[in-house]
Amino acid sequence: MAETKAGSRRTKDKAPSTREEQVVDRRRSLLEAAVRVISKRGLIGVTINSIAAEAQCSYGVVAFHFQSKEGVIFAALDHVAAEYEAYTTKLSGSKLGPASRLRAMIDTDFSRKAAGQSTIALWLSFWAEAVRVPSYRKRCGALREHYNGIVAADVAELAVSRGIEVEAEKVALTLNALISGLWIETLLASSSVTDSQKRGHEICLDLMRRIFPEDF
Repeated sequence: MAETKAGSRRTKDKAPSTREEQVVDRRRSLLEAAVRVISKRGLIGVTINSIAAEAQCSYGVVAFHFQSKEGVIFAALDHVAAEYEAYTTKLSGSKLGPASRLRAMIDTDFSRKAAGQSTIALWLSFWAEAVRVPSYRKRCGALREHYNGIVAADVAELAVSRGIEVEAEKVALTLNALISGLWIETLLASSSVTDSQKRGHEICLDLMRRIFPEDF
């Protein structure tokens, strides 16, 4: 789940050259603005106007790209999820084994670059509203099943390689639930974000170390 930056910071390296690149660049900047607005106001406080103001564009530009408030809200969630998976994949590498992939996921979940306060606030906003909004519950549930499935597959593969019998689905559910709880602790803790993330990172590694002592 990646911490977003203002579009102007990102485009310093290379300006979009083609019409298609300009559209993609504009859409990305709108999604980054939406993430920032959601993190500040929650889902109830988001409007197309507030996103347009954050992105420094007109109402019509946002409406053109996403048609509705719900459209941009879901797109922002998918954007954060895609950035998160891209960052995790980059850390783990395609040739590395299940232990490295699990560690990369934990590293990502407690990285300020990939899981900063804005990103965590967005996820918590969706989870809070999922209690009463079926469409949010359905989308968040689908993402949760996806992440649990990825972790369970890596846990199962690692267990086989180590000759250990584990219930991979339960381990995956436990680890992901622990991470979610520690995210909340990070936002509420009196200590710095950096210290809270270091503590959360070590707690998750300690859990995995109890199951796979050779790997964590």
